[in-house]
Amino acid sequence: MKWWFKGSFLTVLMRYIHWAAIAAGILLGLVFFVAGLGKLPVQTEAYMTIFGLHRALLFPTLANHIDTWLPRVELALGLLLIVGVATKFMTSFASVLIAAFIFNNIWEIARGAGENPCGCFGANSFLGYLSNTQALYLDIGMLALVSVILLWYPGNWLTARPWFLRKR
Repeated sequence: MKWWFKGSFLTVLMRYIHWAAIAAGILLGLVFFVAGLGKLPVQTEAYMTIFGLHRALLFPTLANHIDTWLPRVELALGLLLIVGVATKFMTSFASVLIAAFIFNNIWEIARGAGENPCGCFGANSFLGYLSNTQALYLDIGMLALVSVILLWYPGNWLTARPWFLRKR
């Protein structure tokens, strides 16, 4: 091995890539936890913004179930990702949610509402309002975190032992 490759950034990165994947899981979990926490107290106002147009596309009962359960699912998903319980499985579930969020943001941008607030973190969030365009960028970044977790997270798909309790 060449002397200049021995201590290169790539070899150091590959040696500690599992820590980057653990950090990506925690960051993705924090995003979901904060989003669910922000939407929970003011569900009606947040969902008027998020699913206002899609109520015409979805069955009314399905839209009502989404209104009720999405913040709770985001909270639970965020907590499980932060702690590290079944992280790869939860991340694959999160990727489905992120794909739905991307579809929603693209739909809103296409109809000319790209600068309107998305309601992603609730109506009265301490983070302020994200526009639909900014939310689309956030969702693409979340997909990048998903790919890092699915490729390099230590453990199996249903590993129930959190990352901070594992022995190396």
